[in-house]
Parts: sequence; structure tokens; C-alpha cells
Amino acid sequence: MSLKNHIRDLPEAHRRRLKSLLAVIPPGMRQSRTYRRWGGFLREAQYWPAERIEAWQLEQLRAIVQHAISKTEGYRELYKSAGLRSAADLRKLSDLRRLPFTSKELFRDNLEAFSVSGRDGRYVTTGGSTGIPFGFRETFETSSVENAFMQTGWSWTGWRLGQASAVLRGGYVGSRDSISQYDPFNRELSLSSYFLTSESLPRYLEAIRRRRIGVLQAYPSSMNLLCDLIKDRGLEGELELDVVFLGSENVYPWQLEKFRALFPSAKFFSWYGHCEKAVLAPWCEHTTSFHAWPFYGVTEVTDERGAPVEEGTEGEIVGTSFHQTLTPFIRYRTMDHALKGQAGCKHCRREFPILTRIMGRAHEVIVTRTGRFISMTAINMHDDIFDGLRQFQFVQEKAGSVAFNYVPKHDAITPSESQKIEIGLRAKFGDDVTLVLVPVKEIPRTKSGKYRFLDQRMEIRYGDIE
Repeated sequence: MSLKNHIRDLPEAHRRRLKSLLAVIPPGMRQSRTYRRWGGFLREAQYWPAERIEAWQLEQLRAIVQHAISKTEGYRELYKSAGLRSAADLRKLSDLRRLPFTSKELFRDNLEAFSVSGRDGRYVTTGGSTGIPFGFRETFETSSVENAFMQTGWSWTGWRLGQASAVLRGGYVGSRDSISQYDPFNRELSLSSYFLTSESLPRYLEAIRRRRIGVLQAYPSSMNLLCDLIKDRGLEGELELDVVFLGSENVYPWQLEKFRALFPSAKFFSWYGHCEKAVLAPWCEHTTSFHAWPFYGVTEVTDERGAPVEEGTEGEIVGTSFHQTLTPFIRYRTMDHALKGQAGCKHCRREFPILTRIMGRAHEVIVTRTGRFISMTAINMHDDIFDGLRQFQFVQEKAGSVAFNYVPKHDAITPSESQKIEIGLRAKFGDDVTLVLVPVKEIPRTKSGKYRFLDQRMEIRYGDIE
């Protein structure tokens, strides 16, 4: 277990005191052996040829499948019914398609049967954003492995382990009088996303400048608010950033255009991943396409029948994790959709499976009266018709009906502004969606401090034919 994990288990007062004392230890020396082993491996293996990667994946696939058969009743029975009794039956990587899918509902309803018993680990729960919350078990080493993959990707931007960063996410709540908190151990300046307003903005910018921080970690929605406030206050150029890491939410093209306009010298970096850790796909240093780590697991993009889709076609992301050993995720349906790209990136020369675009997560689509799915990626919000709004959010409770909740910049918007918004959105939605504009005082956040552009309250399975 890493030093960071040991510290995390201490009482809060002891944790703060110990972290201050240990801050002088170089970050590289604090990492676990697991982190260092995987970090070293990934720095070399990321440039392996496709044939070597596939051979390595097949070996890992056999290992995790045999582990699941040997250690869990659920997988043993599932594969027996599919005619597979041993991982030796998997003779090539494409034989993975012989295995049945697993799903959120399967693990939710049969967790003990599909988990390894009698081993130390921790219980993890998902946020339930798909409408199917559930929990699973993972080892204490999983975080070290995850960090090795994540931070190897970050290094593609020029980021270095131990480099100070500001964090504008939901972890630090703070107060109106305390909008930031510095952690010397992790070298992170936590900024409260809850009290970021036009009035408090200069204090945020000064907190970052005072520590000469050039790296920002942010939810895209929080970064969007920061950029809007900077533009509204006429403070363009008051803050310079080298790297911006955009995680935990989809990054829409209209957002990225806005971010780059406000911070033209910064490198922007994002990734696709999820709590279950079956797929991790970061951007590379040259493109905004998602490069699925082949050493993290096997990433598939399938149609509704489970067959692989062709390049350039949309399908569901299905992941098989090589590292989740307590609750193995094998051919796990994520309920997220992507546009399948080519095999290998011609820009960075990594032979990774490419997801050209994340089309939408299960909770990021609007359902029309006729059963069409409209991904939020298809709705361009970088438009002057929204200039009179501070924030906005779509809310859907039933098919074909959508509320557009908005917070005006001033007391209210004019009838002309309201009409422009309604006409613009109706053109994107089509005739099978009823739209209602609703002025509100504020847009609620999720428990983790995010702003969602769509509050999808329907239970849907994006892409399924049911």
C-alpha cells in the first residue's frame, strides 16, 4: 500500500499534521512498489508494436478469465452455460466474443457470486448516474495501478510527478471566507467550486498566482464557469496556465473552443474512464481522440447484438479489466457509447484502440417521443443566443418533454432573447420534443460538486432496443 493510502486512513487532525511533516519527501519516493513497477512498464510498453501488445493481452485475458472461473461461482456458472470450462479455450484475442456480457444489474443483484471471497479489499460504490447504482470490491493496490496509468498519460503533456496544481472540483467545499486550501503533501491548492462567483473570482485567480501554479485540474463544467466569469469581468490574460486536466465529465467541443480561446498557451488533456476501472482512454499529446490503454484491459465497441462495429460507427463501450481481481469485470457493458476509430494513432504512434469521440454516456442523452436518442455532444452550446445566461441545465422526466432551466445574468432575459433560445434549441431537438424554458435562481450540483448540463431522470439504456 502507498504512503498516501496509509495517511488517508488516519484521523483528520493526525492526517494534516503528518502530511505537513512528510511534505519534504520527494514525490517519487512516496509511491508504492506497485506504482513504480507499472509506471516503468508503461513508459516502455506504450510503444510496443501491435502484435506484441495483442500477445500480451491474450495472456492477461486468459489469466483473468481463469481467475474468475476458479474463484467465483457466478463466472463459473456463466461460462459453463456458454460452453467454456477453461481459459485455455481462448486461443486468440477475438475469442473473447465467446464470453457472455456482464452488466451493472448482474453485479448489483449477484455481487457475492461474482466476487472473490476471503481476501482483503475495500467496497466501492458507483455514483448511480446511470440510474443503476451498485457496489463492488477491489484490492487496496488498485489505486496505485490506476495512478500509474493515469499519470503516465498526464506525462504526455509535459506534466511531472510532484508538480504543484490547483484543483477546481468537488472535493473541497470551503466557505465564502475560505475559498481555497493548500495541501503541502500533495502540492495541491484545492479551490471551492461552490463559492465561485463574479465577486469572488479575483480571490481565486490570486490564490493560483500567489503559488505560481501552472497546472489546473477541473471538472469541465467548473472550467466552463471559470471561463465565463473571467470573460464577464474582462480579466482575460490575468491567469496563465500551462496544462489543464479535464476529468470526470464529457468535454464538449463548444467548451474546448471556449477554454482554448481564454487560455491559448495551455495544453488541454482529458480521458474517458469510470469507477469500475474496466476502460481507461486518455487523449494523446496530439489529438482529442481517446486512446484506450491496452494494458489496462480489452476495449470493445459493439452493436446492440454484441457484434463489433466497423470503424467510423457508433456502438456501446464494453470493457474487460485486467486489474479488477476481487470483482472481475469481464465483457462489462458500460452503457456508454463511442464512435469507433482506427486501430493505432498515426500522430503519437501508439498502437492503441481509438475512440474517436465519446458520443454520450447513458445519462447524457435526451429521449424524444418517437424514441430517438439525442446525445448532448450533438447540442452545440457555444452560441450567442446564450449570452444572457449565467448557467443552464436540461431536465427530462419523460420521453419527448424537456425543461430548459436557466439562471439569467441579470434579473431576467428579454422576450426576444427567450425566443432566440427556444428557436435555436427546437432546431436541434426536432418536432418530437416539447421544450419549456424555466427561469431559476440556481442550478443544483451533484453530491460530488458537478454541474450537469442534463439532469436525466428517466431510466434508459442508451442504444438498446427494448
